[in-house]
Amino acid sequence: MQERKISYMAAMKLEIERLRVNLSAAERDRALLSIGVDPASIDPNLLLDDSRIGGLCRVANILALLGHASLEDKITASSGLEFADDSAIDFWNIAGVGEICMGGTCQVHAEDGPVLHTLSVSTTAQASFVCSECERKVCKVCCAGKGALLLAMVNSREVASYNGVNSLGGAIYANSVDLSSNHSMILDGVICKACCHDVVLDALILDYIRVLVGQRRKARADTAAQKAVDHVIRFTSRNNCQLTPTAYMELFNGEESLAEFPFASFLHPVETAAGSAPFMSLLAPLNSGAQDSFWRAPHSAASVEFVIVLGDLSDVCGVVLLVSPCGYSMTDAPVVQIWASNKIHKEERSCMGKWDMRSLITSSSELCGQEKSSEVPRHVKFSFRNPVRCRIIWITLRLQKIGSSSVNFEKDLSLLSLEENPFAEPVRRASFGGTVESDPCLHAKRILVVGSPMRKDVGASSQGSDQINTRNLLDKPPPLNRFKVPIEVERLTDNDLVLEQFLPPVSPMVAGFRLDGFSAIKPRVTHSPPPQQVNPWDVSSCVLEDRFISPAVLYIQVSAFQEPHSMVTIAEHRLPEVKAGTAMYFDFPREISTRRISFRLLGDIAAFTDDPSEQDDSDARVRTVAAGLSLANRIKLYYYADPYELGKWASLSAI
Repeated sequence: MQERKISYMAAMKLEIERLRVNLSAAERDRALLSIGVDPASIDPNLLLDDSRIGGLCRVANILALLGHASLEDKITASSGLEFADDSAIDFWNIAGVGEICMGGTCQVHAEDGPVLHTLSVSTTAQASFVCSECERKVCKVCCAGKGALLLAMVNSREVASYNGVNSLGGAIYANSVDLSSNHSMILDGVICKACCHDVVLDALILDYIRVLVGQRRKARADTAAQKAVDHVIRFTSRNNCQLTPTAYMELFNGEESLAEFPFASFLHPVETAAGSAPFMSLLAPLNSGAQDSFWRAPHSAASVEFVIVLGDLSDVCGVVLLVSPCGYSMTDAPVVQIWASNKIHKEERSCMGKWDMRSLITSSSELCGQEKSSEVPRHVKFSFRNPVRCRIIWITLRLQKIGSSSVNFEKDLSLLSLEENPFAEPVRRASFGGTVESDPCLHAKRILVVGSPMRKDVGASSQGSDQINTRNLLDKPPPLNRFKVPIEVERLTDNDLVLEQFLPPVSPMVAGFRLDGFSAIKPRVTHSPPPQQVNPWDVSSCVLEDRFISPAVLYIQVSAFQEPHSMVTIAEHRLPEVKAGTAMYFDFPREISTRRISFRLLGDIAAFTDDPSEQDDSDARVRTVAAGLSLANRIKLYYYADPYELGKWASLSAI
């Protein structure tokens, strides 16, 4: 039985429905696989011919620019007053799945087909319009969006070549609108889908999907930002409990608190149990947050490491751990180990000490049970023998196994002692108000780092010496220079995204390659403005999305021919954002000897486009990929050598 192939427009409408119900691509694929449908069979990217993709993308980009220009015209014409778009036809007017022509007075019937489900027919949908091109009556479903009227002003070469149709002479419509007409006059009319070229309808639905994708990304970014702000605001809000000078003297002993947010933070996230206070609350100020709130780790975490980065280089005297309101017991009392260093590498850190909380509980019963009202909060001090100058502190909390404890083999161990029953069940207690049979977990209320920040003059002198050493190192001439490796033949494939270079039989060991920066740009305008956007100059969300949330990144993969007759991947580099023509040098992990080397550009290639100011109208080719991403004449191989050994003539090939 031959499988029925879905059309490109139907696949795009399914994608619109997915975005409307806020379904991720992974959830969509899992749902399709559960009913035996291959997700690739409804992928719109695979249903469109390669010859049509380039023209469609370029027309969609033109439509996005026209949409923003139209919105600017509306705001300018409103003279600062509020305006509302009460038109029954929006910018895209995309019919949903199962929506067909309403019949009746409609003479176009562009959306005929079987009704997939019963739809409520509104008065607006039953309204009749007159097409400004063919002057026939048309219903709302058979009307094209207002964006189609804007595209009527553009003579596009892509439209003429789309679908292989060349009889239109470059015009999108048979009777294109006069270019002297402004946007407000154009958008007053209506045009039916039968009078639109296929590329116009495809560009409208493509632009609409881009709008929905942008709204989904913005909603997810807003949710994540709101969650992060809640973590900060909830635990930096002041409470009614203020510490007295006596309590501060007891906790800090005349020193300063060095690790309070936002002047210090954790280097890595910490595992946190569901319903617990966030791990950032451990560094919150003392008089912030709820009195009964505290952090706790999941039951499965037997060990947790906190890496605290201080704001400045400081002389640390010790660490103070504020006990949770529930207190500690013999089952959840952790072993605390602290390291300190001025560098991030663990190999260079120094151990400050190791403490067993069980022994502290035995000597101080105040740490057990629920906290009683007191002037000084319950705490445990871990003092260092000598102050240590550092900026990074590692604190590890580790649960001991049930029944195990730290003993002194010289005093505490008695093999003949029968005072305790070794077969008795250990007492297990919930450390956070749960049931008695609950597993113990790690928990704490605050972590205070006590000490004094280093004086600015001392820090400036040490930093100045480091800068002098770095400057002296940079001023020294390099012992070896880069010289160009000769190439016999170059071959470009895959839209100039793959470059193969063939080396002569006798060539030096290749140490790396030089890549000149691309001239392609990342456009700020990727789709028409959403329906609710009223300020076209508000690009803060676009900058946040493009720069920090989902930035477009390019990679270059390097492969070399190695025996026996196979290509081996040598390296893969992420390319930074640089100006066009900027030289970038990439060294290989090791020098290689090969006859053929290949470079492939990977990443978010579709997010880049050519600069419109540098495009030549005489170039009639419709490119699927931006010409500014071409690898032609951009890569040069090099090797390292001593310029004095090669001589004057060889030094001319330095790169």
